[in-house]
Amino acid sequence: MYLILALIGHLINALVVISDKAFVQKLYPHPKVLTFFATSGGVFFFFLFPWFLLPAPFLVVGAAILSGILVAPALVLFFSAMQKEEVSRVVPAIGTFTAFFTFALSYFILGERLSGYVFLAFIFLLAGGALIEAHSFKHLFSKKLFLLEISSGILFAATYVLQKYAFEGTNDVSAFLWARLGSAGVAFLFLFDKEIRGHLMPKRLKAIGSAKIELYIASRVLAGIAPLIILMAISLGSVSIVNALQGVQFVLLFFLALLFSRFWPSIFREEFRPAVILQKVTATVFIGIGIGLLTL
Repeated sequence: MYLILALIGHLINALVVISDKAFVQKLYPHPKVLTFFATSGGVFFFFLFPWFLLPAPFLVVGAAILSGILVAPALVLFFSAMQKEEVSRVVPAIGTFTAFFTFALSYFILGERLSGYVFLAFIFLLAGGALIEAHSFKHLFSKKLFLLEISSGILFAATYVLQKYAFEGTNDVSAFLWARLGSAGVAFLFLFDKEIRGHLMPKRLKAIGSAKIELYIASRVLAGIAPLIILMAISLGSVSIVNALQGVQFVLLFFLALLFSRFWPSIFREEFRPAVILQKVTATVFIGIGIGLLTL
């Protein structure tokens, strides 16, 4: 069951990322402001607090809140990286780093162990994610992009592992709400930033256009649903495997980016060289093998 939930969550995330790329590249190119919108959505869960927020050990509550706090810097780095490179390369790069560091952190913090077919599946999924964005690794030491990608990956990994730790210490809904409290707290602190407040003024938002705002609101709704589904998958199964399954998202992103690059080449710049296509097809095969091994 957790595999199905993980796949659904990652596929929804692919659609969200395509929308985010358009906004951060052209429509609203301000990573901190987009992060504010993404994290401030946590306030909509506050009405659930009286019924579902339960007390828990200090370490459990602290882990859940910290997982929510770390989402903000991870997103700022993520959006910043998206401004610099093709979406079908940046997202797999960050996803691959996230999967690797999730495996490492869950090994030491959660005591999670992968063995047999599951470990082999993890290797194939990780290899597929790395191969699909090999262009980024090619310029490993010559671009700021690498630092953005690896830093974002580490922070995202920490959020998932801390959330899993919180799930094991209290019930899933309560752990999720504690995390949203952390995210909303960071969003509140963002309001002390003069630059962010300036971009939130009604006149500035009106200049964007109502259609674009409606599109972004729809994107944020999906962005709120996807993490919920993924966190449910994490609560039911292996946090390392759930993150490694991002490879499915990378494949869908590749095809969506190719499609949209035909219509909006200034936003979605994608390479069509045969070598690049072969590279990403091979990565897709690796990811397919990994998913197949998980079903054995």
